[in-house]
Amino acid sequence: MLLVKDKLTSNDKSPFDVGDQVSFMLEKKKFQGIIEKGYNNSYMIGFQTTDPALEDKYHGKIVINNKNITMVKEGPHNSKGKNKDSEADEK
Repeated sequence: MLLVKDKLTSNDKSPFDVGDQVSFMLEKKKFQGIIEKGYNNSYMIGFQTTDPALEDKYHGKIVINNKNITMVKEGPHNSKGKNKDSEADEK
């Protein structure tokens, strides 16, 4: 019996994409940021903080597992090849 492995990564299945605004927990504080890059099961998120210790430690970027982020606002574009505005363009 031949098993076919699902070739889609968890990012391909996730509702998140580059440019989306998301929220996440970092050192027991909630932050918001913009997804800058996608990996197999996580995303690099750019964020801003006024805490100098966090700024020095993370330099405004962090990689978070896609299970630990929540959507705040979808971005204007989509790198997965799906056009989020296609329905509006057709009308």
